[in-house]
Amino acid sequence: MSNSLWKKLGFTENPYDTKPLTVNKNDVDLLMGRESEQVEFLTTIESSNEGVFVISGVPGVGKTSFLNIQQYLIESGQGYGNKILGARTLCSVQPSDEPKHLAIRCLQSYTKSIQQYCEEAKKKLPKQVEKAINWLHQNKPSTFEFGFSILGNGINYGKEVHLPNLNEATFETLTELLTTIALEVKTELNFEGSFIVIDNVENLHEDDLSDLLVSFRDTLFTIEGVWWVLIGQSGLSSLIQSTNPKVYQRLSGGMELKPITVDNLIKAVNKRVEKFHSASTIGSSPISEQVYLQLFKCSNGEIRFVFKYCIQICISFVQMIRKYMILEKINIDDNSFDSFMGKYMVETHIQEDFALVCLKEKIIEEFEGLFLLNEEKAILKKIGELVKIKPKDYKEFSHCGVKTLQEFSISYLTRFTQQNLLLKRQEGKIVTYELRGIAFLALEFSIIE
Repeated sequence: MSNSLWKKLGFTENPYDTKPLTVNKNDVDLLMGRESEQVEFLTTIESSNEGVFVISGVPGVGKTSFLNIQQYLIESGQGYGNKILGARTLCSVQPSDEPKHLAIRCLQSYTKSIQQYCEEAKKKLPKQVEKAINWLHQNKPSTFEFGFSILGNGINYGKEVHLPNLNEATFETLTELLTTIALEVKTELNFEGSFIVIDNVENLHEDDLSDLLVSFRDTLFTIEGVWWVLIGQSGLSSLIQSTNPKVYQRLSGGMELKPITVDNLIKAVNKRVEKFHSASTIGSSPISEQVYLQLFKCSNGEIRFVFKYCIQICISFVQMIRKYMILEKINIDDNSFDSFMGKYMVETHIQEDFALVCLKEKIIEEFEGLFLLNEEKAILKKIGELVKIKPKDYKEFSHCGVKTLQEFSISYLTRFTQQNLLLKRQEGKIVTYELRGIAFLALEFSIIE
Protein backbone atom coordinates (compact mmCIF):
# COMPACT_ATOMS: atom_id res chain seq x y z
CA MET A 1 0.00 0.00 0.00
CA SER A 2 1.38 3.37 -0.95
CA ASN A 3 1.49 6.23 1.53
CA SER A 4 -1.28 7.94 -0.45
CA LEU A 5 -3.63 5.06 0.32
CA TRP A 6 -2.63 5.01 3.99
CA LYS A 7 -3.39 8.72 4.15
CA LYS A 8 -6.87 8.02 2.83
CA LEU A 9 -7.28 5.45 5.58
CA GLY A 10 -6.42 7.84 8.37
CA PHE A 11 -2.62 7.52 8.65
CA THR A 12 0.09 9.97 7.71
CA GLU A 13 2.39 7.01 6.97
CA ASN A 14 2.20 3.22 6.83
CA PRO A 15 2.33 2.04 10.49
CA TYR A 16 3.56 -1.39 9.34
CA ASP A 17 6.41 -0.12 7.15
CA THR A 18 8.94 -2.97 6.79
CA LYS A 19 11.94 -0.76 5.96
CA PRO A 20 14.64 -0.57 8.66
CA LEU A 21 14.74 2.46 10.94
CA THR A 22 17.25 5.05 9.76
CA VAL A 23 20.03 7.22 11.20
CA ASN A 24 17.44 9.86 12.01
CA LYS A 25 16.00 11.61 15.08
CA ASN A 26 12.43 10.88 13.99
CA ASP A 27 12.97 7.11 14.20
CA VAL A 28 14.50 6.93 17.69
CA ASP A 29 11.21 6.47 19.56
CA LEU A 30 10.15 3.61 17.25
CA LEU A 31 12.82 1.24 18.61
CA MET A 32 11.37 -0.87 21.43
CA GLY A 33 12.83 -3.33 23.92
CA ARG A 34 16.55 -2.90 23.23
CA GLU A 35 17.66 -1.02 26.35
CA SER A 36 20.16 -3.65 27.55
CA GLU A 37 21.67 -4.13 24.08
CA GLN A 38 21.89 -0.36 23.65
CA VAL A 39 23.94 0.06 26.83
CA GLU A 40 26.22 -2.79 25.74
CA PHE A 41 26.80 -1.36 22.28
CA LEU A 42 27.28 2.28 23.32
CA THR A 43 29.67 1.33 26.12
CA THR A 44 31.81 -0.77 23.77
CA ILE A 45 32.00 2.00 21.18
CA GLU A 46 32.89 4.46 23.97
CA SER A 47 35.98 2.39 24.76
CA SER A 48 37.88 3.32 21.58
CA ASN A 49 37.73 5.39 18.38
CA GLU A 50 38.18 2.29 16.21
CA GLY A 51 37.48 -1.42 16.32
CA VAL A 52 35.31 -4.27 15.00
CA PHE A 53 31.86 -5.10 16.39
CA VAL A 54 29.61 -8.00 15.32
CA ILE A 55 25.80 -7.87 15.37
CA SER A 56 23.99 -11.12 14.56
CA GLY A 57 20.49 -12.54 14.79
CA VAL A 58 17.75 -14.28 12.83
CA PRO A 59 16.50 -12.52 9.65
CA GLY A 60 14.03 -9.72 10.27
CA VAL A 61 14.79 -9.42 13.99
CA GLY A 62 15.75 -5.74 13.61
CA LYS A 63 19.57 -5.77 13.41
CA THR A 64 19.85 -2.84 10.99
CA SER A 65 17.18 -0.83 12.80
CA PHE A 66 18.96 -1.33 16.13
CA LEU A 67 22.33 -0.31 14.68
CA ASN A 68 20.98 2.77 12.89
CA ILE A 69 19.39 4.17 16.04
CA GLN A 70 22.64 3.64 17.96
CA GLN A 71 24.53 5.36 15.15
CA TYR A 72 22.21 8.35 15.38
CA LEU A 73 22.67 8.62 19.16
CA ILE A 74 26.46 8.45 18.83
CA GLU A 75 26.63 10.82 15.85
CA SER A 76 24.43 13.41 17.56
CA GLY A 77 26.42 13.28 20.80
CA GLN A 78 23.77 11.42 22.79
CA GLY A 79 25.93 8.32 23.26
CA TYR A 80 28.42 7.82 26.06
CA GLY A 81 31.59 8.65 24.15
CA ASN A 82 32.85 10.69 21.23
CA LYS A 83 30.78 11.65 18.20
CA ILE A 84 31.21 9.17 15.33
CA LEU A 85 29.84 9.62 11.81
CA GLY A 86 27.08 7.09 11.06
CA ALA A 87 27.04 4.77 8.05
CA ARG A 88 23.93 5.67 6.09
CA THR A 89 24.80 3.25 3.30
CA LEU A 90 25.69 -0.35 4.18
CA CYS A 91 28.10 -2.50 2.18
CA SER A 92 26.22 -5.72 1.40
CA VAL A 93 28.25 -8.89 0.87
CA GLN A 94 27.63 -11.01 -2.24
CA PRO A 95 28.44 -14.76 -2.34
CA SER A 96 31.16 -14.30 -4.96
CA ASP A 97 32.93 -11.36 -3.30
CA GLU A 98 36.71 -11.34 -3.18
CA PRO A 99 38.43 -9.23 -0.50
CA LYS A 100 39.56 -6.48 -2.90
CA HIS A 101 36.13 -6.16 -4.53
CA LEU A 102 34.52 -5.89 -1.11
CA ALA A 103 37.12 -3.30 -0.07
CA ILE A 104 36.17 -1.22 -3.13
CA ARG A 105 32.49 -1.42 -2.20
CA CYS A 106 33.32 -0.48 1.39
CA LEU A 107 35.03 2.62 0.02
CA GLN A 108 31.99 3.35 -2.14
CA SER A 109 29.53 2.98 0.72
CA TYR A 110 31.75 5.03 3.04
CA THR A 111 32.06 7.97 0.65
CA LYS A 112 28.33 7.82 -0.11
CA SER A 113 27.53 7.94 3.62
CA ILE A 114 29.77 11.00 4.00
CA GLN A 115 28.07 12.64 1.01
CA GLN A 116 24.61 11.94 2.48
CA TYR A 117 25.62 13.40 5.84
CA CYS A 118 26.99 16.56 4.22
CA GLU A 119 23.75 17.01 2.26
CA GLU A 120 21.65 16.55 5.41
CA ALA A 121 23.83 18.86 7.51
CA LYS A 122 24.30 21.35 4.65
CA LYS A 123 28.07 21.09 4.89
CA LYS A 124 30.65 21.23 2.14
CA LEU A 125 31.92 17.86 0.99
CA PRO A 126 35.61 17.48 1.98
CA LYS A 127 38.04 17.80 -0.92
CA GLN A 128 39.59 14.33 -0.80
CA VAL A 129 36.19 12.68 -0.36
CA GLU A 130 34.97 14.45 -3.49
CA LYS A 131 38.06 13.28 -5.39
CA ALA A 132 37.52 9.72 -4.23
CA ILE A 133 33.86 9.78 -5.33
CA ASN A 134 34.83 11.06 -8.77
CA TRP A 135 37.53 8.39 -9.09
CA LEU A 136 35.09 5.65 -8.08
CA HIS A 137 32.41 6.82 -10.53
CA GLN A 138 34.61 7.65 -13.51
CA ASN A 139 36.89 4.61 -13.18
CA LYS A 140 39.86 6.37 -14.72
CA PRO A 141 43.28 7.44 -13.40
CA SER A 142 43.33 10.31 -10.92
CA THR A 143 45.60 12.20 -8.54
CA PHE A 144 44.99 11.80 -4.84
CA GLU A 145 46.65 13.20 -1.73
CA PHE A 146 47.44 10.49 0.82
CA GLY A 147 47.50 12.45 4.05
CA PHE A 148 47.53 16.24 3.77
CA SER A 149 48.65 19.39 5.52
CA ILE A 150 46.15 21.18 7.72
CA LEU A 151 47.36 24.14 9.74
CA GLY A 152 46.81 24.29 13.46
CA ASN A 153 46.15 20.64 14.26
CA GLY A 154 49.57 19.05 14.12
CA ILE A 155 48.91 17.14 10.89
CA ASN A 156 51.49 18.19 8.33
CA TYR A 157 52.32 15.16 6.26
CA GLY A 158 51.16 13.95 2.91
CA LYS A 159 52.09 12.66 -0.50
CA GLU A 160 50.45 13.14 -3.88
CA VAL A 161 49.89 9.84 -5.70
CA HIS A 162 48.73 9.05 -9.21
CA LEU A 163 45.95 6.46 -8.94
CA PRO A 164 45.39 3.85 -11.67
CA ASN A 165 42.01 2.72 -12.98
CA LEU A 166 39.76 1.42 -10.19
CA ASN A 167 40.13 -2.22 -11.28
CA GLU A 168 43.93 -1.91 -11.18
CA ALA A 169 44.11 -0.41 -7.71
CA THR A 170 45.91 -2.55 -5.17
CA PHE A 171 44.49 -3.57 -1.81
CA GLU A 172 47.15 -1.39 -0.15
CA THR A 173 46.05 1.63 -2.19
CA LEU A 174 42.43 1.16 -1.12
CA THR A 175 43.54 0.93 2.51
CA GLU A 176 45.46 4.20 2.21
CA LEU A 177 42.46 5.85 0.58
CA LEU A 178 40.17 4.80 3.41
CA THR A 179 42.76 5.95 5.94
CA THR A 180 43.02 9.40 4.37
CA ILE A 181 39.24 9.82 4.10
CA ALA A 182 38.81 8.78 7.74
CA LEU A 183 41.36 11.44 8.68
CA GLU A 184 39.51 14.05 6.65
CA VAL A 185 36.21 13.20 8.37
CA LYS A 186 37.93 14.01 11.67
CA THR A 187 39.63 17.22 10.56
CA GLU A 188 37.00 18.67 8.22
CA LEU A 189 33.72 17.39 9.69
CA ASN A 190 34.79 17.38 13.36
CA PHE A 191 34.00 13.75 14.17
CA GLU A 192 36.24 11.51 16.26
CA GLY A 193 35.64 8.57 13.95
CA SER A 194 33.43 6.89 11.35
CA PHE A 195 31.30 3.77 11.08
CA ILE A 196 31.64 1.42 8.10
CA VAL A 197 29.09 -1.40 8.06
CA ILE A 198 29.39 -4.72 6.21
CA ASP A 199 26.02 -6.48 5.93
CA ASN A 200 25.00 -10.08 5.10
CA VAL A 201 28.42 -11.48 6.02
CA GLU A 202 26.97 -15.00 6.11
CA ASN A 203 26.59 -14.88 2.30
CA LEU A 204 30.26 -15.86 2.04
CA HIS A 205 31.22 -19.51 2.02
CA GLU A 206 33.43 -20.53 4.93
CA ASP A 207 36.71 -20.44 2.94
CA ASP A 208 35.82 -17.06 1.40
CA LEU A 209 34.93 -15.69 4.83
CA SER A 210 38.32 -16.83 6.11
CA ASP A 211 40.08 -15.09 3.17
CA LEU A 212 38.15 -11.89 3.85
CA LEU A 213 38.97 -11.89 7.55
CA VAL A 214 42.66 -12.54 6.92
CA SER A 215 42.85 -9.79 4.26
CA PHE A 216 41.07 -7.19 6.40
CA ARG A 217 42.62 -8.16 9.74
CA ASP A 218 45.88 -6.19 9.57
CA THR A 219 44.78 -3.60 7.00
CA LEU A 220 41.26 -2.17 6.92
CA PHE A 221 40.36 -3.35 10.42
CA THR A 222 43.29 -1.36 11.87
CA ILE A 223 42.50 2.02 10.28
CA GLU A 224 42.59 4.74 12.91
CA GLY A 225 39.23 6.38 13.51
CA VAL A 226 37.08 3.68 11.86
CA TRP A 227 34.62 1.40 13.65
CA TRP A 228 33.72 -1.62 11.53
CA VAL A 229 30.36 -3.27 12.20
CA LEU A 230 29.75 -6.74 10.74
CA ILE A 231 26.07 -7.75 10.46
CA GLY A 232 24.99 -11.32 9.82
CA GLN A 233 22.62 -14.10 10.70
CA SER A 234 22.46 -15.94 13.98
CA GLY A 235 25.80 -17.33 15.21
CA LEU A 236 28.10 -15.04 13.20
CA SER A 237 30.47 -14.41 16.14
CA SER A 238 30.91 -18.12 16.81
CA LEU A 239 31.38 -18.73 13.07
CA ILE A 240 34.19 -16.14 13.00
CA GLN A 241 35.71 -17.74 16.08
CA SER A 242 35.75 -21.18 14.48
CA THR A 243 36.85 -19.85 11.06
CA ASN A 244 39.63 -17.52 12.18
CA PRO A 245 40.43 -17.39 15.91
CA LYS A 246 43.03 -14.64 15.41
CA VAL A 247 40.41 -12.30 13.92
CA TYR A 248 37.95 -13.27 16.65
CA GLN A 249 40.51 -12.18 19.26
CA ARG A 250 40.66 -8.78 17.55
CA LEU A 251 36.91 -8.20 17.86
CA SER A 252 36.06 -5.35 20.18
CA GLY A 253 32.65 -6.81 20.95
CA GLY A 254 29.61 -8.57 19.61
CA MET A 255 26.00 -9.35 20.37
CA GLU A 256 23.32 -11.78 19.29
CA LEU A 257 20.05 -9.86 18.99
CA LYS A 258 17.19 -11.98 20.28
CA PRO A 259 13.59 -11.34 19.19
CA ILE A 260 11.91 -8.63 21.25
CA THR A 261 9.31 -9.73 23.79
CA VAL A 262 5.60 -9.93 23.01
CA ASP A 263 5.00 -6.92 25.27
CA ASN A 264 7.55 -4.88 23.33
CA LEU A 265 6.04 -5.95 20.02
CA ILE A 266 2.66 -4.64 21.22
CA LYS A 267 4.34 -1.40 22.33
CA ALA A 268 6.10 -1.11 18.97
CA VAL A 269 2.85 -1.47 17.02
CA ASN A 270 0.99 0.93 19.32
CA LYS A 271 3.78 3.52 19.07
CA ARG A 272 3.71 3.39 15.26
CA VAL A 273 -0.07 3.69 15.16
CA GLU A 274 0.00 6.57 17.64
CA LYS A 275 2.73 8.36 15.69
CA PHE A 276 1.29 7.92 12.21
CA HIS A 277 -2.49 8.15 12.61
CA SER A 278 -4.08 11.46 11.65
CA ALA A 279 -4.24 13.99 14.48
CA SER A 280 -8.01 14.39 14.21
CA THR A 281 -8.77 10.72 14.89
CA ILE A 282 -8.38 8.22 17.71
CA GLY A 283 -5.91 5.68 16.38
CA SER A 284 -5.77 1.94 16.89
CA SER A 285 -4.03 -0.85 15.01
CA PRO A 286 -6.16 -2.10 12.08
CA ILE A 287 -4.79 -5.59 12.83
CA SER A 288 -5.75 -7.05 16.20
CA GLU A 289 -3.18 -8.19 18.76
CA GLN A 290 -4.26 -11.80 18.34
CA VAL A 291 -3.42 -11.77 14.63
CA TYR A 292 -0.07 -10.02 14.74
CA LEU A 293 1.00 -12.05 17.78
CA GLN A 294 0.21 -15.22 15.83
CA LEU A 295 2.38 -13.91 12.99
CA PHE A 296 5.13 -13.13 15.48
CA LYS A 297 5.06 -16.67 16.88
CA CYS A 298 5.11 -18.30 13.43
CA SER A 299 8.02 -16.19 12.25
CA ASN A 300 10.41 -16.91 15.13
CA GLY A 301 10.17 -13.28 16.16
CA GLU A 302 10.75 -11.64 12.75
CA ILE A 303 9.26 -8.15 13.03
CA ARG A 304 9.62 -7.65 9.28
CA PHE A 305 7.51 -10.75 8.60
CA VAL A 306 4.80 -9.54 11.02
CA PHE A 307 4.56 -6.13 9.39
CA LYS A 308 4.64 -7.54 5.84
CA TYR A 309 1.56 -9.68 6.40
CA CYS A 310 -0.26 -7.00 8.39
CA ILE A 311 0.03 -4.89 5.24
CA GLN A 312 -1.24 -7.79 3.09
CA ILE A 313 -4.30 -8.23 5.30
CA CYS A 314 -5.09 -4.50 5.09
CA ILE A 315 -4.79 -4.61 1.30
CA SER A 316 -7.08 -7.65 1.10
CA PHE A 317 -9.63 -5.90 3.31
CA VAL A 318 -9.77 -2.78 1.11
CA GLN A 319 -9.93 -4.91 -2.04
CA MET A 320 -12.78 -6.98 -0.63
CA ILE A 321 -14.85 -3.90 0.23
CA ARG A 322 -14.29 -2.35 -3.21
CA LYS A 323 -15.16 -5.58 -5.05
CA TYR A 324 -18.33 -5.95 -2.98
CA MET A 325 -19.40 -2.41 -3.87
CA ILE A 326 -18.90 -3.10 -7.57
CA LEU A 327 -20.81 -6.41 -7.48
CA GLU A 328 -23.69 -4.91 -5.51
CA LYS A 329 -23.64 -1.79 -7.70
CA ILE A 330 -23.32 0.47 -4.68
CA ASN A 331 -22.57 3.99 -5.80
CA ILE A 332 -20.49 6.07 -3.41
CA ASP A 333 -18.06 8.82 -4.29
CA ASP A 334 -14.36 8.29 -3.59
CA ASN A 335 -14.18 10.85 -0.80
CA SER A 336 -17.05 9.25 1.10
CA PHE A 337 -15.55 5.78 0.67
CA ASP A 338 -12.13 6.96 1.85
CA SER A 339 -13.73 8.66 4.84
CA PHE A 340 -15.66 5.51 5.79
CA MET A 341 -12.66 3.23 5.36
CA GLY A 342 -10.35 5.61 7.19
CA LYS A 343 -12.74 5.88 10.13
CA TYR A 344 -13.12 2.10 10.28
CA MET A 345 -9.40 1.34 9.98
CA VAL A 346 -8.26 3.67 12.77
CA GLU A 347 -11.16 3.28 15.19
CA THR A 348 -11.50 -0.51 15.22
CA HIS A 349 -9.79 -3.72 14.11
CA ILE A 350 -10.35 -5.77 11.02
CA GLN A 351 -12.31 -8.80 12.28
CA GLU A 352 -9.92 -11.54 13.33
CA ASP A 353 -11.74 -14.31 11.42
CA PHE A 354 -11.60 -12.28 8.23
CA ALA A 355 -7.95 -11.36 8.83
CA LEU A 356 -7.00 -15.02 9.22
CA VAL A 357 -8.90 -15.94 6.05
CA CYS A 358 -6.98 -13.23 4.18
CA LEU A 359 -3.72 -14.47 5.67
CA LYS A 360 -4.42 -18.08 4.70
CA GLU A 361 -5.27 -17.09 1.12
CA LYS A 362 -2.02 -15.14 0.84
CA ILE A 363 0.05 -18.01 2.26
CA ILE A 364 -1.62 -20.47 -0.16
CA GLU A 365 -0.83 -18.12 -3.06
CA GLU A 366 2.83 -17.72 -2.09
CA PHE A 367 3.34 -21.37 -1.16
CA GLU A 368 1.80 -22.68 -4.38
CA GLY A 369 3.93 -20.19 -6.30
CA LEU A 370 7.01 -22.13 -5.23
CA PHE A 371 5.79 -25.19 -7.22
CA LEU A 372 7.08 -27.66 -4.64
CA LEU A 373 6.96 -31.38 -5.38
CA ASN A 374 5.05 -33.70 -3.06
CA GLU A 375 8.25 -35.13 -1.60
CA GLU A 376 9.48 -31.59 -0.88
CA LYS A 377 6.25 -30.79 0.96
CA ALA A 378 6.62 -34.05 2.88
CA ILE A 379 10.13 -33.04 3.96
CA LEU A 380 8.90 -29.67 5.20
CA LYS A 381 6.07 -31.37 7.10
CA LYS A 382 8.54 -33.75 8.75
CA ILE A 383 10.83 -30.86 9.73
CA GLY A 384 7.82 -29.17 11.31
CA GLU A 385 7.03 -32.30 13.29
CA LEU A 386 10.62 -32.61 14.49
CA VAL A 387 10.72 -28.83 15.23
CA LYS A 388 14.51 -28.51 14.75
CA ILE A 389 16.91 -30.67 12.74
CA LYS A 390 20.57 -30.99 11.74
CA PRO A 391 21.87 -32.14 8.34
CA LYS A 392 22.99 -35.44 9.92
CA ASP A 393 19.32 -36.24 10.58
CA TYR A 394 18.83 -37.05 6.88
CA LYS A 395 17.93 -40.68 7.66
CA GLU A 396 14.70 -39.43 9.26
CA PHE A 397 13.61 -38.44 5.73
CA SER A 398 14.28 -41.69 3.90
CA HIS A 399 10.51 -42.12 3.38
CA CYS A 400 10.66 -38.92 1.29
CA GLY A 401 13.33 -40.35 -1.00
CA VAL A 402 16.36 -38.78 0.74
CA LYS A 403 19.37 -41.10 0.43
CA THR A 404 22.50 -39.14 1.41
CA LEU A 405 23.56 -36.30 3.70
CA GLN A 406 24.92 -34.35 0.73
CA GLU A 407 21.64 -34.64 -1.17
CA PHE A 408 19.67 -33.57 1.90
CA SER A 409 21.92 -30.57 2.57
CA ILE A 410 22.23 -29.22 -0.97
CA SER A 411 18.96 -30.20 -2.64
CA TYR A 412 16.67 -29.47 0.30
CA LEU A 413 18.06 -27.62 3.32
CA THR A 414 20.10 -25.05 1.40
CA ARG A 415 17.40 -24.46 -1.22
CA PHE A 416 14.58 -24.22 1.33
CA THR A 417 16.66 -21.69 3.29
CA GLN A 418 17.16 -19.60 0.14
CA GLN A 419 13.40 -19.73 -0.44
CA ASN A 420 12.82 -18.41 3.11
CA LEU A 421 11.06 -21.64 4.10
CA LEU A 422 13.66 -22.63 6.71
CA LEU A 423 15.48 -20.69 9.38
CA LYS A 424 19.16 -21.56 9.65
CA ARG A 425 20.90 -21.14 13.00
CA GLN A 426 24.65 -21.53 13.46
CA GLU A 427 26.72 -22.03 16.60
CA GLY A 428 30.35 -22.48 15.57
CA LYS A 429 30.36 -25.45 13.18
CA ILE A 430 26.95 -26.71 14.35
CA VAL A 431 24.04 -25.78 12.05
CA THR A 432 20.34 -26.37 12.75
CA TYR A 433 17.20 -25.75 10.68
CA GLU A 434 13.54 -25.13 11.54
CA LEU A 435 10.43 -23.99 9.69
CA ARG A 436 10.26 -20.29 8.98
CA GLY A 437 7.42 -17.92 8.14
CA ILE A 438 5.18 -19.15 5.35
CA ALA A 439 6.29 -22.79 5.79
CA PHE A 440 5.27 -22.67 9.46
CA LEU A 441 1.92 -21.10 8.55
CA ALA A 442 1.43 -23.56 5.68
CA LEU A 443 1.73 -26.39 8.18
CA GLU A 444 -0.55 -24.65 10.66
CA PHE A 445 -3.19 -23.96 7.99
CA SER A 446 -2.94 -27.60 6.79
CA ILE A 447 -1.69 -26.44 3.39
CA ILE A 448 1.11 -29.00 3.73
CA GLU A 449 -0.49 -32.45 3.80
